Amino acid sequence: MRKLTLLRHAKSSWADPASADIERPLTSRGRRDALKIGTFIAEKKLFPDLILCSPSHRTRETLAQIKPFLPDGVEIDIEREIYSAGQGSGLVAQLKSSGIEDEHVMIVGHNPTMQQLALDLAKPSPDNGYSQIEKKYPTGALTHIEFDITDWRDLKGRGRLVHFVTPKMLAPVDMETD
Repeated sequence: MRKLTLLRHAKSSWADPASADIERPLTSRGRRDALKIGTFIAEKKLFPDLILCSPSHRTRETLAQIKPFLPDGVEIDIEREIYSAGQGSGLVAQLKSSGIEDEHVMIVGHNPTMQQLALDLAKPSPDNGYSQIEKKYPTGALTHIEFDITDWRDLKGRGRLVHFVTPKMLAPVDMETD
């Protein structure tokens, strides 16, 4: 069994128009939303063995917010390709060809990549959230897919969509606001 969790970065700030896109930070709402997702990850025990994260400030900050909810020892790789992955087919090819042996991989990235990967890799079903993914993949959205394979090189078809959740679907968390 191989598991893939896709996480779009939380809400980011557009307050500084002179700032480069890669440097945009999270808003206070984004930090709260990332904590909600971290809580969900812990409750559902969706603990990845390997996290592949875009180098952008907002994805690294999202990861920093969920990291306290993860067990020690999770390997984290910052991957430049995730920042500009487009529709994500290159990320699938990388997953299949890189020799990754980890059972559960999480990718922390951007749209349209995260949405398109979820649509391409999850089996549609009327009751599993797939139609919600088709409509919108908001900031902070998380998709968890399981594949009936034992090696990432065997990834050919679609897997079972186990979870699709957005911060708005989750209970609020206590946190000071800015």
